[in-house]
Amino acid sequence: MNQYGRRAQRHWQEFRPGHIAQIDDPKAFFTELGSDVQDEVRVRWTAARLAAPAVAGESYLERAGRLQQLRHEAEAEVLRELVLLPAEDDVDLAHDPHFTVSELTEEQWREQHLYDLLAGRSRPGDFSAAERERLRAGAPARLLELTGLSDELLGRQGLL
Repeated sequence: MNQYGRRAQRHWQEFRPGHIAQIDDPKAFFTELGSDVQDEVRVRWTAARLAAPAVAGESYLERAGRLQQLRHEAEAEVLRELVLLPAEDDVDLAHDPHFTVSELTEEQWREQHLYDLLAGRSRPGDFSAAERERLRAGAPARLLELTGLSDELLGRQGLL
């Protein structure tokens, strides 16, 4: 298990123990999650480096620092999306004045089913086409890949 898997496991043990209890093989789950996070950080950092133009007159150390900052930003983004998830008892959403009761209910439904897909307790085919679209709405591309809800993976299964 890599550093990301260990970090996810520690975070989930503290903030999401109920979700860990539902995972059949936590070691395998966090090993795979850590690998997926590492791959996604690499992909996003590479994309950011390629998109960042060279700065005229920039020294080697300045460029190295700028590229390292891009890596930290990519890592932080992926960690927020896949590892450092809100606590099970996080009531912030419930008290957010911007959420209606139906929006809160929808978000909680999506979160629970996305976790079930991540943990292997359900499959995309277990959901109707309308439910799959609800799950896909607003989800980052990498999360769609990890849960089997990407266009490509659904297409292969004849579910798109």
